[in-house]
Amino acid sequence: MSRRFLAASALALTLACARNRPSDNDLLTLAIDVTPSNLDPRLGSDESSRRVQQLLFNGLLRYDDRGEPVGDLAESWEHPEPLRYVFHLRSGVRFHDGRPLTSDDVRYTVESILKDEVPSFRKGDLTVIGSIETPDPATVVFHLKEPFSPFLANLSLGILPHGAGPQAAADPVGTGPFRLVQQRRDQDLLLQAFDSYFRGAPPCKKVRLKVVPEAVSRQQELLKGSADLVVNDLTPDQVQALRGTTELKILTGSSNSSAYLGFNLEDPILKDVRVRQAVAYSLDREKIIEVLLHGLARPATGLLPPDNWAYTPDVRTYPYDVGKARQLLDASGHPDPDGDGPRPRFGLTYKTTTNELAREQASVFQEQLKRVGIQLEIRSFEWGTFYDDIKAGRFQIFSLQWTQLIDADVYRMRFGSAFLPPAGFNRVRYVNPEVDRLLAAGTRATSLEDRKRVYGRIQQILAEDLPYVSLWHKSNFAIMRKRVQGFTLTSAADFYVLEKVTLQ
Repeated sequence: MSRRFLAASALALTLACARNRPSDNDLLTLAIDVTPSNLDPRLGSDESSRRVQQLLFNGLLRYDDRGEPVGDLAESWEHPEPLRYVFHLRSGVRFHDGRPLTSDDVRYTVESILKDEVPSFRKGDLTVIGSIETPDPATVVFHLKEPFSPFLANLSLGILPHGAGPQAAADPVGTGPFRLVQQRRDQDLLLQAFDSYFRGAPPCKKVRLKVVPEAVSRQQELLKGSADLVVNDLTPDQVQALRGTTELKILTGSSNSSAYLGFNLEDPILKDVRVRQAVAYSLDREKIIEVLLHGLARPATGLLPPDNWAYTPDVRTYPYDVGKARQLLDASGHPDPDGDGPRPRFGLTYKTTTNELAREQASVFQEQLKRVGIQLEIRSFEWGTFYDDIKAGRFQIFSLQWTQLIDADVYRMRFGSAFLPPAGFNRVRYVNPEVDRLLAAGTRATSLEDRKRVYGRIQQILAEDLPYVSLWHKSNFAIMRKRVQGFTLTSAADFYVLEKVTLQ
């Protein structure tokens, strides 16, 4: 039975039994796919954690859709010298427990990472800080060890109250528009509007983040009215099926995300770049976008989307070419043992999650790689197990996506040899001294032109070395009940926009 038939049947059945029924006018319910891994903004790096952290915490800065920094907890800032940044905090900001925000809280949050109070993935972004001064409760001064052009991009870190400690996730206290009331693992999180929020109390008094692992169930929750909003957590098939549903409205927009296929570069087979390039040529990404994703994506040539200021199109690309893939596999010492027969050249293990679209995508990869003689064994795991394996390097091939790709410095934490987990995001164990040199040069460059040149060269090298196969930049989408008013879709599919949502 086809997945489209199942999706259509579920939609028809749900529409048939759905009824308008009374709802809590103060409660906004979002259906999400997985439980956040960690609510401490120093620790939780997955998308689900990031979304919830945006509701509970504020950073000094946040970024708009153009990639420009705007003040969050910082009312203003100055950069009077190459190694000095001065931030002036907003007045009247309070934490959820009533304590006023001061410069000591900012200093504590940053130093707790630098001093390893928690083993934070953010440490690599902050080690450029030499010292922090707090001349008064409203002023924070950062002294850098050396010029570091992406410094501002790292200051969206959620600020904790001084002394929050390594167990802050158990009872997170922030300054955000909502405060945590209850968390039931793998079930839901209940948040309540923070009446003393510095931008004004959110109109929506309660938010429930309901964990619904199955995409079909999330679809049904929307149609029944037991969920008000889903952001990016349905399959493209479902989005297509829901178009025209009178009870719902759909928003779509471009994203700053990037889906990729990652290789374990320490693996005996995959350390050969010709094998990785063969895999890239074997994947018909255009067809996958058209059929599996219903056009809700655009092809990727690298990590950065085309509208990013540092993007360069002048890189090696890998259009679908079965013949070229076979030639590369032959040249790498993996001849086809029986021509067009059933025996594979070799086998690889592909790890993914139990998410429905992820499993469907894995099956397509399996079929396309089979055409060139690569046998792909699919192993799917619950999110927590899968994510732990990826961070620990227990994989041959996997697929994930990066979000919030704003500053080109994203390459440093993902491909710098000093940033293997847990120090950073170099999950594929990529090491290239030339790229390391260029990444360092990118952080020191002072003009946009110099940075663009450096990161353009990095993109060219990565396209040749191929530690990732860049797949596509997915479109963002939000599907909501019509009673949800004022929701806006940002390029990062941010949740902080919920502070302005009203319910009718």
